Amino acid sequence: MKSLFSTSKISLYAALILFTLHCPVSLNAQPASGYSFNVKIVGKGKPVILIPGLDCSGDVWDATAEHLKNNFACYMITLPGFDGQPPIHSDSILKTVAAQLANFIKQQHIRKPVIIGHSLGGWLALYLGATYPDLTGDIVSVSSAPFLPALSMGSGITVDSAARIGLLIKNSMANQTPEQVKQSEKYILSTMITDSAKIAEVAEMAVKSDQPTQGEVMYELFSNDLRPLMGNIKSRILVLNDWISYKQYGVTHESVYNALKQQYRLAHNVTIKINDHSKHFIMYDDPQWFYKQLDTFLRN
Repeated sequence: MKSLFSTSKISLYAALILFTLHCPVSLNAQPASGYSFNVKIVGKGKPVILIPGLDCSGDVWDATAEHLKNNFACYMITLPGFDGQPPIHSDSILKTVAAQLANFIKQQHIRKPVIIGHSLGGWLALYLGATYPDLTGDIVSVSSAPFLPALSMGSGITVDSAARIGLLIKNSMANQTPEQVKQSEKYILSTMITDSAKIAEVAEMAVKSDQPTQGEVMYELFSNDLRPLMGNIKSRILVLNDWISYKQYGVTHESVYNALKQQYRLAHNVTIKINDHSKHFIMYDDPQWFYKQLDTFLRN
């Protein structure tokens, strides 16, 4: 299987470009009492929990919530240490947050919510579905995968090798100054978002995120492989992925589709759709395609 990047082209910077996610600032989120994350609720109807990616607030899902609000109650999450939300300290931030989200679902009596996540949020959505299969409804994973390093570096990479790369990323990100973050984001985001206004807005937001937290969760993504757990998920899975930004590295529609098909081989009910025009932020770059896939999946 062709990897997204050849070994000679793998670098810390390339890894950051591929996996770093960013979102607009949240202005109206209210604290979830007793939890480390914030929640903003829009709409009424069937519950949907929306999880953003690195450095993000839940406001990245504002347009999606506006689209869904007549039929769905949208719970937009801002994770601890993301976009000004106070950080937490834990041996595993993502697993701690997942346990808190599971408790939130139970305590708020949210029945079988659809879980939608973008990149890091997509991984977290899959982890929730695999670890708490009786709590979660359908899952939508956007620009993500059960084991992200295998998507970029080929299926042969081991967890130990990926973890060593993740540790380099963690150490590099943890020591970045706000000015360094701002400067690096200008380039990184141009590979992920087409709209220059959104690039500028999101670059400013990255400065407000806690960088040790961002480094730690990147390490966790590189050192945790969910592929063996995909069979635990009882609900349907919709996978929406991009590829066009990595065309220069030999990536094709077919190579991404086949890589994802391999990663989800243990899943019971998975649908994979590949966008041929969008960069990493599919909901920003091609919202009509994104809504069409989402509507069809949720309607069925």
